[in-house]
Amino acid sequence: MTDGVLEYTTMTVEIHFEKGEECCKFCPLLETYSRNQCRRTGEYIVDTRGRGRWCPLLGKEEHETVRS
Repeated sequence: MTDGVLEYTTMTVEIHFEKGEECCKFCPLLETYSRNQCRRTGEYIVDTRGRGRWCPLLGKEEHETVRS
């Protein structure tokens, strides 16, 4: 038995949005039971029409820009 995790594996998943609707309101990571909260970052989302401040999701165009 170990005292902790010795190694992690990173997995990636694609989340699809309708073009022009890439916002928290349509994201499956949005938790809406008592407050709007991102399940990924824990951030409380005041306006779901945009994206949270710490949103880790990158579109293909944004992803290509970050790589360059």
